[in-house]
Amino acid sequence: MAIVAPVLVFALFLLTGCAKNKLQRAIDELNAKCPLRVSTFARIMESSYDGEKVIARFELDDRLMKLDALKENKEMMKKIMLASYGNPQGDMKDFLDIVLSTNSTVEYVYEGLLSGERFSLTFTPEELRQALEGNAASPEELLDLMLQLANVQTPMVITDGVVMTTMRKEGDCVYYIYEISEPIYANIAANIDNVKADTRMNLEKMGEIEKADLRKIPAADKELGYRYTCPETGDSIEYRFTKSQLADILR
Repeated sequence: MAIVAPVLVFALFLLTGCAKNKLQRAIDELNAKCPLRVSTFARIMESSYDGEKVIARFELDDRLMKLDALKENKEMMKKIMLASYGNPQGDMKDFLDIVLSTNSTVEYVYEGLLSGERFSLTFTPEELRQALEGNAASPEELLDLMLQLANVQTPMVITDGVVMTTMRKEGDCVYYIYEISEPIYANIAANIDNVKADTRMNLEKMGEIEKADLRKIPAADKELGYRYTCPETGDSIEYRFTKSQLADILR
């Protein structure tokens, strides 16, 4: 779920200098680019820093996602974010280090594009510090948390005749599983290589936050698969991307 790593957005704009000034400049740079699309479902609209708290406001496209389901499971979202902050690397580590050096609280505010419904997640310095200093979650644990959050959104209607029913692990693969109408199934079956190529192209075009989520799959030594089932006939068809293919796609 791409909205669970918003810290990456701030990290991209970090500069050198005094911690508080560095944090403020990063936020100023980010605001100059807002609204900024950070995933298929989300845009960051604005951010602020008052010397004690970083606040970021995100707009979520509730035509494509179930905002009420996220709101009901916001503690799960917070748990996943904190787990992902264990043993951070690169820009993410730099951002978290600065937040902690300034003893700042971080708040993410999420608002539905159509409904205007809002909820927020707040992280105290102590919570962030415990996440950094605690035992880092294993790649398998991070993947399981990601799947839990993804599945609060299911079933999800993608388009007429296409419903994503679940996302789950099966052996050495994580599958997106869809139920599709008979005409769509026939078209996919007749053009499976082209469908896989189109899927790969869409994965390559994803934003960094979405790619960060999907990197949890090869990190847990899994492949990524897509399975399409036609309820009318009981037929199913699938294709998979190997770990090496995913590494190339998500680089």
